[in-house]
Amino acid sequence: MEVNCNQCKRKIDAENINVSKDTAYCLSCESLISLSSLLETSASKKFDTTQSIDGVKVDEHGGNWSINASNRGLIALFLVPFTFVWVGSSLSGIYGTQLANGEFDLQKSLFGLPFLIGSVVLISFTLMSVFGRTNVSCENGKTLVFIGIGSIGWYRRFEWKNIERITESYSRQKKHLSLEGSKRVNLGWGLSSEKLYYMSNYLKTKLKK
Repeated sequence: MEVNCNQCKRKIDAENINVSKDTAYCLSCESLISLSSLLETSASKKFDTTQSIDGVKVDEHGGNWSINASNRGLIALFLVPFTFVWVGSSLSGIYGTQLANGEFDLQKSLFGLPFLIGSVVLISFTLMSVFGRTNVSCENGKTLVFIGIGSIGWYRRFEWKNIERITESYSRQKKHLSLEGSKRVNLGWGLSSEKLYYMSNYLKTKLKK
């Protein structure tokens, strides 16, 4: 296992690494560092940025870069027909009959609100599984994270130099990435494990650069 100091970037010798105490000592700059934090800032030695995978596009020009991952997955094969059935059966029976008869039933409409909200969430999730994308781009040190469809979605802007490490976490049994520094930015929900792995390691290659 090769470990490099996050201060001077030089290799830390194995005899100066203590796995049980989670420490690594750099003789070059005399820094005592958490071993786990170093590993979280280092890409896998087997990771190759030139190797492409389906659904992930990398673009680099000069010091600027971007990585775009499609949220499209096999779950869409289940979600698309299920969404049509759910929305068609639940909303048409509650609101469709009112529109067809030209009548408004307040009690029936209030009763249907949970179904309406659930349908909106389900439709959004289904559209993400078909057309969604997760994008991280950095231009002149200014970073933009986007999660959504087309140009509609969630945006977060920050300075890339403030990101110190990248971790992979679980929330409600769903894996995602966390960009940690002066702020924490979470992303990657809905991406396959292969796409998460690629994005995580690619972003780690950009730390402190």
